[in-house]
Amino acid sequence: MAGRQPAETDALGLWFNPPDEANTSRRALTRERVVAEGLSAIAAVGAQALSMRALAARLGVVPGALYRHVRNKEQLYDLILDAVLAEVDCQVDPGQPWTAQIATLAHRLRAVLEDRPGVAALLKIRDPLSPASLALAEAFLAPLLAAGLPGRDAAAAFRLIYDYTLGFAVADPTSPAEQRLRDAATREQLRAFLRALPAGRFPALAAHGIHAWSADRDRRFGSGLDILLRGLEAVQRPGVS
Repeated sequence: MAGRQPAETDALGLWFNPPDEANTSRRALTRERVVAEGLSAIAAVGAQALSMRALAARLGVVPGALYRHVRNKEQLYDLILDAVLAEVDCQVDPGQPWTAQIATLAHRLRAVLEDRPGVAALLKIRDPLSPASLALAEAFLAPLLAAGLPGRDAAAAFRLIYDYTLGFAVADPTSPAEQRLRDAATREQLRAFLRALPAGRFPALAAHGIHAWSADRDRRFGSGLDILLRGLEAVQRPGVS
């Protein structure tokens, strides 16, 4: 449209402007290859350290070659996130209780994010309305609505569970903190430290704090998710299971 400003063009959104496959398919460098290498770079150096120049060097091309496939780094991020979220299997058994369907989706999302280091942290700062993210949101919302939650409450519940899963995955299972939790000697030191806290000031931590630093990540995630789902069960429509 004549007179359209660049900002207006960008506002149209990436997902309504698919790439010209006729042009990209003839080049050795493809959008898919750029996205795959960007994902590898994020796993190696983190999203904040990724630059178009560095990515071009990894691919063995000049930086200008990348802009034939992606407009900028922000679009690259969104393409990477969509590719990762597309790995989440959104199919659940509708015959299962709605809580089981939600738990299944949350566990699958966490598994994919933890298998792709750096992506959960990137999702914390970017939230693309991409095909895969929309499919995932729809998959979460369907059982919540079927459980009888009003639309607004179902949407809030989806965001709560999504954000909980995302936040859990940000704590990299290979991080030094997680590694220390799995070390028996370190855990015994932590237990002794917590028990030695002044009971008058920290009664809860002295008695139960060690459970907050459980070495079993699966148990920690599952316990937290169960608490959220029990809370949602308490507000669902009577007679819906």
